[in-house]
Amino acid sequence: MIGSQSFSRIDQHVRPIEYFCFSTEKVENMYQSSHTTITPGINTVWLSFDGKTNEGILRCHLLGLASDHALVCGLPNPQHWGKLDQGLLCRGHTIIDGETYQFETTVREVLPQQPALILNPPHKITKRPPRHHPRVPVEIPGTVRPTSQDGNVMAVLPAMMSDLCPTGCQLVVSESTWPSLATLSVMISCRLPGLTHTSKFQGRIEWLEPTPELHMGIQFQFSSPTDVACKDLEKWFFSQRAKLINTVA
Repeated sequence: MIGSQSFSRIDQHVRPIEYFCFSTEKVENMYQSSHTTITPGINTVWLSFDGKTNEGILRCHLLGLASDHALVCGLPNPQHWGKLDQGLLCRGHTIIDGETYQFETTVREVLPQQPALILNPPHKITKRPPRHHPRVPVEIPGTVRPTSQDGNVMAVLPAMMSDLCPTGCQLVVSESTWPSLATLSVMISCRLPGLTHTSKFQGRIEWLEPTPELHMGIQFQFSSPTDVACKDLEKWFFSQRAKLINTVA
């Protein structure tokens, strides 16, 4: 059961329910009926799934709240939703008054005929915490390759690296170009300042901030300390120590 204090933040902004295009009564009807067509709303929720067999990022639209504060989300192409098992743990990211809030919940039900996803009421809603690793502010253009759940490259997208450290970086990409469903793994290609060749980094998406574009915190994954990209990054980073910025800002 959700306490009033833990849910007050989202309640303030999702009620009135017209904000999500549907009345509470209609949301409940949509949840009960398997024959109602759900039209995606304008309130984007990014869900990240982090499990042994289910790892990925899903973009959906929050349509409203059921009577018990379960979240009713409209889904894009339903062909992959068989992998969203009941009880699967997920973390949600959404925007309230220009701030990114996150919550944890579990999948209650997938309704492929709508298509819609019912999420159990989140027990806690919090602001995304600041990054705690030292980082250097940069503006390094490059590309990011998100992958499908089968490991195939889904797109080659322009990206801007806005900060960088030996363990990871922050990427900025256009929200509209990012696939509706992708795994947490990405490949990043860029040319670090002072180098004459392109470095390629394997990474994992650790956090999302979808405002005003899609900001992603990436943790690098190197095969070994002798990895060429790892050596490139160490060489660049240690020449930039004086430019480290406040890690709690």
